[in-house]
Amino acid sequence: MEKRKIRDRIKKLRLNLIKEQVLEESEFIYKQIIDSKILERAEVIMSYMSFQNEIDTEKINEYIISCGKKLLLPKMLDREIIKAIEYTGEFKIDNSFGIKEPVGEIYNGDIDLIIVPGVVFDREGNRIGYGRGYYDRFLKLYPRVRKISLAYEFQILDRLEVEEHDEKIDVIVTKNNIRRIKKY
Repeated sequence: MEKRKIRDRIKKLRLNLIKEQVLEESEFIYKQIIDSKILERAEVIMSYMSFQNEIDTEKINEYIISCGKKLLLPKMLDREIIKAIEYTGEFKIDNSFGIKEPVGEIYNGDIDLIIVPGVVFDREGNRIGYGRGYYDRFLKLYPRVRKISLAYEFQILDRLEVEEHDEKIDVIVTKNNIRRIKKY
């Protein structure tokens, strides 16, 4: 099945979830992350603000800050590239997706870990995003940085057809387990 059809099918499944399901799965995944100590060694972590029934990242982001770590969030520039912005507590909604974006300066330092959104994944760490390649271009700038994604079980397929520009994920966290594709 082609990327667009898979993306549309999985997005529809996700959008049909009720709020309680999203919150329950998000809580399980939050606990998985805390218990696994995935974030422990990272001092600078890029995350994102979830939308459209993605696994809720708010509690994870709050945890990152409460541990004294630096939280970076994505901001779209020129509708084609993502930049990391150091979180200051301020947001605005000013992009074509209607996603909250941080207000602040572009961060140009090292990043230890990136939490990457996605629509669908496979067991090899391949990822299909929202179709514009924003994250693929961003992740190419950080080839040695550990990349994790948060997903519902229905977002994980056996195998995806991918293209050369598609960037892989190292770890996928679901309600039921942590799939470590690349060991660190």
